[in-house]
Amino acid sequence: MRFLYKRPRMEQIQEELNTVMEVMVSDLFIYLDLFIFSIIFTLLLFPVMHSLFMSILFFFAFYSLFACLYFFVFNRLMKKS
Repeated sequence: MRFLYKRPRMEQIQEELNTVMEVMVSDLFIYLDLFIFSIIFTLLLFPVMHSLFMSILFFFAFYSLFACLYFFVFNRLMKKS
């Protein structure tokens, strides 16, 4: 059965890996990850929050804090190098 499967060339594999890496480090994907992690973190802490308003406020504060941290620290450092 092994002789029926042809291994792809190294150039094809490298092109696919470059495409995946471009998507994974794109700004849109990182902000989407921050959004999803903020929702998860807020939902896990929802029983501790006193009201729905506090949960929404916590979500926006958490998301904006880490989005700003990414934008001002990591994004700026990557663009310099």
